Amino acid sequence: MKRAIVKPLLTVLSLAVALVMIVPAGSASAADSKWINKVLADYKAYNQKVTSSYKNYQEQIDASYNQYLTQYTATMTELETKVLSDLKQWDEKLEADYNELKEKYGDDRSKTSALRTYDRYINQNFRGSPMNLYATEANRNYRDSTMWVYNKALNENFIDSKTWRYSKAINPNYLDSAAFKYSKAVNENYYDSPMQRLKHASSKNFYGSPIYQYSRGKISKTKAQQEYAKIYKKQTERLNAIVAKSKQDIANRAAVTRQELDLLHAKSVDVLEQRREEALKKISDLRIEICGEGLTWQPLLKNSAQ
Repeated sequence: MKRAIVKPLLTVLSLAVALVMIVPAGSASAADSKWINKVLADYKAYNQKVTSSYKNYQEQIDASYNQYLTQYTATMTELETKVLSDLKQWDEKLEADYNELKEKYGDDRSKTSALRTYDRYINQNFRGSPMNLYATEANRNYRDSTMWVYNKALNENFIDSKTWRYSKAINPNYLDSAAFKYSKAVNENYYDSPMQRLKHASSKNFYGSPIYQYSRGKISKTKAQQEYAKIYKKQTERLNAIVAKSKQDIANRAAVTRQELDLLHAKSVDVLEQRREEALKKISDLRIEICGEGLTWQPLLKNSAQ
């Protein structure tokens, strides 16, 4: 009689154990959908916040770059205009002076050679003459001249120029630039970006994510929370590091470029002033030989040089 009772009881117990083994603690039917939805909502809020911050930053660095380009181009143009105007004035003044000297001393054979040299000295188109050397440095179209170098430094389309390097650093479409790295880090659709990793980890439909495994009863909620927390910490730290480095690289490039252009401006001023001084002194010394009286002038760029 006892055997008849025990045998059915063992069968029932076996079935109960089997059911427990088949259905894990975190079954799909028992999954906390509220928590799952909150994880996704929190990710979307984080994504929106970070993306908005990136867009605002990109607008700021674009505006700063445009301000730099406008400011420094205006500074260069002001210098160039001042020098070209000076060249024009001296060309007219020296041409008139030569004509007067020729009229006064043209019949004096002892001054014929000096007058001929004077004519060459004041000719801005006579290669190697004092005024030609001055005019050449001020010619932005003459390769390697002072104004050519200055102009190219401000040309954002001239490869590897100072401004070109600055423009590329802030261009999110230029491969591996600082702005490119920042833009891709916050892009949830860019392969293996921190934001994409977070997006996948937050999705119940992405195979292998903690949420995916939990929603299908493969792991417990506690395990899912622990795994998600690890991923969130790692990827947000990774993203923050990329953003911080990108911003620092861009700030450094902007500062270095401005510093380089300031130095280039000062150097350009010095060279142009020096060429002008040398030209006028040579012409003045020669004029003294011809008529006993030299030229008078004041520094053109003294205030700029200071």
